[in-house]
Amino acid sequence: MAIRPIPKQDILECLPNAADIAGLRMDNKDLDFIQRMLARSDELTLQVAEATDYSQLVTITERARVLVDRAEEKAGTLKEFSGDSNPLAQINNSEQLLASVESLSSALTSKMEALSANYESTSTAAFDHYSNTIESLQQSLNSTQSYSGLVESFDGVSTTLKELVEQVPLIKSQEGAADLIDRVNSLSDSFQNKAESLSGVFKQDVITQIDGLNAQVDALKLNVDQLSTAEQVTAHFEQVKALGDVIGSKGKEFSINTFDEVKVLIQNINELGIASHSKAIDLIDGYKAVAKLESLTANPEALAHALKEASLRTEVSAIDQQLMPFIDNGSLLAEKVQQLSAQFASSNLGDLSERALRTIDTKIGRLEVRFKSEVPVNAVPEGAEYSLSDRVAALAEEVESVYDSSAVEFMSSDPGLMTSFVGEFPERIQGAIETSDVWLFLNNAISIPADVMMNSRGCVDSAFRDFTREFGGFIEWMFEPLLAFLDGFEDLLLAMPWPIFLLVVGALAWAGSRSIKVSISSMLGIFAISVFGMWEPMLSTVTLVTVATMMCLAVGIPMGVWMSRSNRAQSVITPILDIMQTIPSFVYLIPVVMLLGIGKAPGLIAVCIYAMPPIVRLTNLGIRLVDKEAMEAADAFGASYKQRLMSVQIPLALPNIFAGVNQTIMMALSMVVIASMIGVAGLGLPVLQAVQNQYLSMGMLNGLAIVALAIVFDRVSQAFGTRIQKHRSGDVL
Repeated sequence: MAIRPIPKQDILECLPNAADIAGLRMDNKDLDFIQRMLARSDELTLQVAEATDYSQLVTITERARVLVDRAEEKAGTLKEFSGDSNPLAQINNSEQLLASVESLSSALTSKMEALSANYESTSTAAFDHYSNTIESLQQSLNSTQSYSGLVESFDGVSTTLKELVEQVPLIKSQEGAADLIDRVNSLSDSFQNKAESLSGVFKQDVITQIDGLNAQVDALKLNVDQLSTAEQVTAHFEQVKALGDVIGSKGKEFSINTFDEVKVLIQNINELGIASHSKAIDLIDGYKAVAKLESLTANPEALAHALKEASLRTEVSAIDQQLMPFIDNGSLLAEKVQQLSAQFASSNLGDLSERALRTIDTKIGRLEVRFKSEVPVNAVPEGAEYSLSDRVAALAEEVESVYDSSAVEFMSSDPGLMTSFVGEFPERIQGAIETSDVWLFLNNAISIPADVMMNSRGCVDSAFRDFTREFGGFIEWMFEPLLAFLDGFEDLLLAMPWPIFLLVVGALAWAGSRSIKVSISSMLGIFAISVFGMWEPMLSTVTLVTVATMMCLAVGIPMGVWMSRSNRAQSVITPILDIMQTIPSFVYLIPVVMLLGIGKAPGLIAVCIYAMPPIVRLTNLGIRLVDKEAMEAADAFGASYKQRLMSVQIPLALPNIFAGVNQTIMMALSMVVIASMIGVAGLGLPVLQAVQNQYLSMGMLNGLAIVALAIVFDRVSQAFGTRIQKHRSGDVL
């Protein structure tokens, strides 16, 4: 039965639809905002109706101010949902929000008038309450002599300061308000000083507790070897579990980032858990093994054979220590097996559950993770006391900032000024609704909305996936000859005996440099790589760099010649070269891998993209720098364009061209590690594995091998370029 293909949408059709969908999504978000503001305004109105104290009105007014500030920040949304400008405004609109805020403002004004009589008494009572509370907390803190007392005082201090943040507007008009704020800061300073003074005592107390717990762990360790019955094992594991729970409960007090002793304690109980679990498993395995051997006691030969097999297959103490000594005496062996069987049966070892024991062992093994989850990662060396003092200092700073806030000044005076402040809420909402388009344009960054970008990117991604499914096979087929050449060249190098390869390297170095020193150094560098066992990865890297360089030269030199002949071509190609050099390689690896998969072909393309710009730029530069007199002389002799190019321009530009070859080779080598991330073999792959697994020696050796290759290529290509430069100047023939 034929399967109907999934219909594909053209990207040019998809993008407009994506923009429409994104626009609708943004409208829905704006509608949600309007609805949240409406719900919050109505909720505050109900709170006003239920308020019986002036201090409650102060808190509600502060929350209403936050709502109005938030609405003003979203002036564009309020304007969009005003009138009939948006179809979704038929559900909820800015006018409804304005009406709700007007109701809230009216309710607050009425309630303030009703409760204004007790404003002075409420303000004075609140001021006296917090003044006495701060004084009491200060005295309690001064008398604290232990870290546990400091922790207990923290709860009272933090609760009081959190309440004071909301009540500052109410007590701000009192004559002693500034003094109260100073005492709050003094309380914070005292808390920090007390924490510093108790840090040493606290650490010593923790170390004492850790020593006691370590002693309990050691005692249980001594008990492991004595376990022999199911009852003893069960009781022992219950003790281990209880001790583990005690240690785990100390997570907030014992900072694993603070005390090295905690790490030793965790390691100690982990070792106890492992030893206990190993002992229990040994008993269970011994019980099972002896039960199997008991059925063979009537046949001494079969019993000895089964015992020997069990000893080789397992490491059970009952087999190796108690039965193997009697393997050459059949009667004694049978008697010992029966004794052990009876002993195990009376010990009820068959009742032990491996799964239950493993659960306890796993729980013990996760203590370190539990500690790290309970203690802040950035805990300071003196312990948790500083994190507490930091929180107290933050609350004190918040109290002071609210006291100094100009927005609260109207609310901190008499009910008349506060009523005037509340009465401005509807006007502010109305002003936000009527905000001019010019103001919105000038005060908002110009950018494509995030939802439009997200949906458009989805269309592009979907279109590219469709393209790869449709033409990916054809593109892979196009690159098959290149891949075959790459594989064949690598097979040729691998099949070549290493002495011959060294001679070829030496010959190429001599041909390029005419220097014995360079030739021998190149051969020694390659030989050193072989000595350290990196011969095959080195040949894979040489193959990749060589083929990539050949491709870059085949494409780059003609392109550089074209750029030198056409300013228009140069203006078009130069930005492309800039992109090729600056764009992160991982970006263009994505489409290449999607088209060609993981392997050598995408790695080769990535290397070529990164390494091609130097040869193109320097070829263009070298030809443009050819002396005009030489060109005029060629024209005078009637040379054609091809003759001028091949006999004058390129020969004179060879020093620059070979500088481009040198840079192309170096940049190709610099890409071998990144190419290894998409499955390209070579010296880069061990470096990547070393980074992932923290293998320093492997990473250093392979990194140095890459450096050695780079030096060989660099010296040979530079020497060849230098010879050409000397030949051009007439120093050598």
